[in-house]
Amino acid sequence: MAGPRGQCLLLLCLLCSVHGMVPEPQNVRVHSIMLDSVLQWDPPNFHNENMVYTVQHSKKFNQTFADMCRRIIFTECNISSIPIYGPSIIRVRSESENKYSNWVNINFTPYTDTIFGPPVVQVEATKPGVLNVQLIDPFFTRSGVKYSFKGFYTSVVYRIRIWKKYHSDEKVLDVNSTYTFQIIPDLDPMTSYCLKAQVFIENLNKSGRWSEPVCTHTTNKTDPGLNPGLLTVILLLVLISFPFFSLIIFHIYRRIKYVFFPSYTLPQHFKEFLSKPSYGSQFLVSQSQGEEHTYDKIIVLSEESKNVADESEEQLRNAEQQLEQSQEETSKPK
Repeated sequence: MAGPRGQCLLLLCLLCSVHGMVPEPQNVRVHSIMLDSVLQWDPPNFHNENMVYTVQHSKKFNQTFADMCRRIIFTECNISSIPIYGPSIIRVRSESENKYSNWVNINFTPYTDTIFGPPVVQVEATKPGVLNVQLIDPFFTRSGVKYSFKGFYTSVVYRIRIWKKYHSDEKVLDVNSTYTFQIIPDLDPMTSYCLKAQVFIENLNKSGRWSEPVCTHTTNKTDPGLNPGLLTVILLLVLISFPFFSLIIFHIYRRIKYVFFPSYTLPQHFKEFLSKPSYGSQFLVSQSQGEEHTYDKIIVLSEESKNVADESEEQLRNAEQQLEQSQEETSKPK
């Protein structure tokens, strides 16, 4: 079978050469992932070394074509710049010197025909038998700018598939959600699970690629945040820093006490003098009657110097005697 087919192709090539025709590109196709689209083809079965290719684009109902790649030696052309919505016609032909082949056409709609990439999967084991799953949407890149997946597609459903790592023959758990965050409960504690995810566009009834499996181990602790190693480090830091902070607090306390509660106090005999109620009441009575009195100065000294304190005590005794005499004279009837 291969022999007759090869002979037919050779005969076809000879006929093309006789009539001045160039063979067409073969196996024309579009490879598109997340709107990054490339037209690809195979070279003709029989061609010379000077073969080049031209790719053109047109809206399906326009019929006005524009060059996208002209006279290139490669067998692919990036067509990501075509409009996303609506069908387009992409065509390619072979060219050799001043001769060229017939156009090979292909219809392509980026919005519906592109392949959706997988979401990024992040898994965290929290409570016993519970996994928190965080999905990050795939994104589009056009002209070097990143665009959100939901900026183009709105009816997005996330499919999550989970299974036991070492028991793949057991029943697989499938979870569908419209949210990127999902809590998966009722799993076996202290068990290894693997999961993967994909996007599904409901209005197109089209699924994206599955992500690579991500495996984790469910916990059996009531509080997984208390890591034993981390807890030990925290306790050591507290024990080491406690004396240092205690010294600082004690120093601050002494400064506050020195400023607001000084150690200097009044002499004991002066405290007794001020504590006598008769002096205070007589003074108030005299003030209320409008009488004017003259008093000697009272000097208050600290107990730091004994000699100075003795002299002050003598002066205070004299002052007390003079004050008592003055009060007796005042109390006599006029």
